Amino acid sequence: HYRRTKTFGHRPEKELWSKNDKVQLRMFAGSWNMGNEVPPSKLQDWLKPGCDIYLIAVEECYYTPRPEYDCCRDDWCNLVQEALPSSVMIARHDMGHCQILLLTSARVSACIHTVVASHEETGLGGLYSNKGGLALSFYIGDTGLCFVGSHLAAHQGNVQRRNLDTAHIIEGICLTNDSQRPLTNQFMHVIWVGDLNYRIDLEPEECERLIHERAWEELQQHDQLLKVQSEGTAFCNFREGVLSFPPTYQHTAGEPPDPQTGLRRYDARKARVPSWTDRVLWRSFPDAELQLEAGSYTSCPEVCTSDHSPVSAIFRCPVMRPFNTAGKTGQLFIRLSNLMATGLQPGEHHISCRAQFCEESKHTANAMCKDGKANFHSVILKTKPGVCSIKWLQTRHILIAICKVDDALESAHMRSHPVSTIMALTGLAEQFEETDGCGVVSLLGADKPKEFTASLSNSLGVPAGSLHGEIQVCAPPAHDPDGILNFTAASAQSFANARELAADDAQRCCLNFKMMSLV
Repeated sequence: HYRRTKTFGHRPEKELWSKNDKVQLRMFAGSWNMGNEVPPSKLQDWLKPGCDIYLIAVEECYYTPRPEYDCCRDDWCNLVQEALPSSVMIARHDMGHCQILLLTSARVSACIHTVVASHEETGLGGLYSNKGGLALSFYIGDTGLCFVGSHLAAHQGNVQRRNLDTAHIIEGICLTNDSQRPLTNQFMHVIWVGDLNYRIDLEPEECERLIHERAWEELQQHDQLLKVQSEGTAFCNFREGVLSFPPTYQHTAGEPPDPQTGLRRYDARKARVPSWTDRVLWRSFPDAELQLEAGSYTSCPEVCTSDHSPVSAIFRCPVMRPFNTAGKTGQLFIRLSNLMATGLQPGEHHISCRAQFCEESKHTANAMCKDGKANFHSVILKTKPGVCSIKWLQTRHILIAICKVDDALESAHMRSHPVSTIMALTGLAEQFEETDGCGVVSLLGADKPKEFTASLSNSLGVPAGSLHGEIQVCAPPAHDPDGILNFTAASAQSFANARELAADDAQRCCLNFKMMSLV
């Protein structure tokens, strides 16, 4: 933790929102594989001024620092701050020779809280930090954002290895006390950058010919990342801007772009296929989209000390005024009903629902899956005291997880983890439920009964079916003649089960921590 957690419902000390309920913040996200070379003293060509938030990731950041610094990590941080003198350094996190930074303007800095960072190593089977991912999450008021920087497996043919690296980063990094849901399903916006190392499947000569013709659309037809996204094997539901700039790897290090063409020369000695290895991706909750500024997704060939060119994108990020519960005592109910899940594994399942603004998570009663489908009883969430604005709630989301309550060792993580046998022998695996899929339900329009369909993904970020149902936000009536809340005996029993399960959840922690305890 870099900053302490603030209690929900309390406004920040300094008001960012003034008289507006929503502000638009400009957010820069960029990545650069520095190639273990000394960076230039000026970075303004890449780190564009005038943004409220800067999310910066570097890979292969290992070089001889300037004399006044003991290590290149400190040297790099100070270079960034020199390029952005009006920004405040909020947090940094390191893994080997990779680093991520969060900087903001002074006015935004006062509203940032709950800053948490972690990483997952994937090099040499998870034992070495030359490859892997770093993640940093933070809140601006009630809006949660997560920034991921990664360096995935290299070489043209290692597509499957890169997919697995991505899955282990998603599953292995835990930034909250919610171990059921993967990293990509816990924050309103996730921005993922880095040297993802996906290549273009062409011969080098053909690829260079298309680059000089600026035939970007034809090059994209052979891009490995776009292919695995369309197949649903990695970076599912992530978006990307238009690739309208030259591939960023592998250049001749230290050679500036040609003044006539604006292109950097590619290294002919190593005969690598020029590729868009360096990318900026993002995904958001439903009805909470980031807006990519037109023309902002680009590379910066002017920063040419490395064999990679840095990339960046600028987003418009809407941030709602945080809800203030001071002096308020009312509460609301959120009812999810007519629930049917598809794409499930055989066995018994239940649905877990939670939200930052609700008193506690709730679970449905168990239901047996048949032909990949299961129907569940209604579940009702109760907001925290003081959360009494239906208008504000329509900007929020409910996090859902469909959990399988048996066969823990058959989960996606257990099948891929080398110590699953030890966990089975010690009985540690019995403490885990398998999460078949996680998703998000938007409350926009839920002031009246609203049908929804939520896409589900498993703990590795791979699509895992969908949840269909109806959701409604309603005030607690003195009596319920229309059966809006529908407190049946079955519901009451499911609430009792939910309290027991919630107590268990309080004792549960990230799988990585349990693994460390076991070792």
